[in-house]
Amino acid sequence: MPAVGPAADAESRERDFTRDASHELRTPLTVIRVASDLIAHDDGLSNASRRSLGRIQDAVAGMEAIIDALLLLARCEQTVMELEEVRVREVVEHELERVLPLLRYKGLELRLEIEAEPVLHAPPRVLQVMLGNLLGNAVRFTDAGEVRVCLQADRLCVEDTGIGMDAATLARAFEPFYRGEGEQVAGPGLGLSIAHRLGQRCGWPLRLESAPGRGTQATILFG
Repeated sequence: MPAVGPAADAESRERDFTRDASHELRTPLTVIRVASDLIAHDDGLSNASRRSLGRIQDAVAGMEAIIDALLLLARCEQTVMELEEVRVREVVEHELERVLPLLRYKGLELRLEIEAEPVLHAPPRVLQVMLGNLLGNAVRFTDAGEVRVCLQADRLCVEDTGIGMDAATLARAFEPFYRGEGEQVAGPGLGLSIAHRLGQRCGWPLRLESAPGRGTQATILFG
């Protein structure tokens, strides 16, 4: 039986807002993408300008992926999801390429372990958004050491040697806008919440293990 009452009303308003906001963002992003594609055909661009343009195009592609993921969350759970073949290794390599400049800037090592190459049937871009959020957190909260990514047949793990979380923070890590005590890093505090909800929607549980000063391991389990 569908949920009723204030909680159901709040959930419905949240879905409506997410859907409407995502649609509104599509138009300016499309303008940026088309304009950047036109600029890319200018043979007079310097190498530095072309690198900057590439970062703009990557950012637009990332935002479009997030919008697609938010629209998926805004749809009713009874709505049939559009599925496509997702080669997980390709998603991993793409997202690692995006985060590599920041890893190098912070002097962090990257360790990639490929033990299997699973192929999933899933909504487009969902895994990209989930992994992008996990990698972003791993780099953001790690100042020394490494980020390790391990792909297995039934799971994808992202592990860091960063600041970690205490039990109280870990228990609330999936709450929207929640920040651990003393956390100073900028950002809306939505990444883990979105990744968790996307995992629930697709049947991919997201698990966290962490301890202060010992880093964090995030695992996406493929259902």
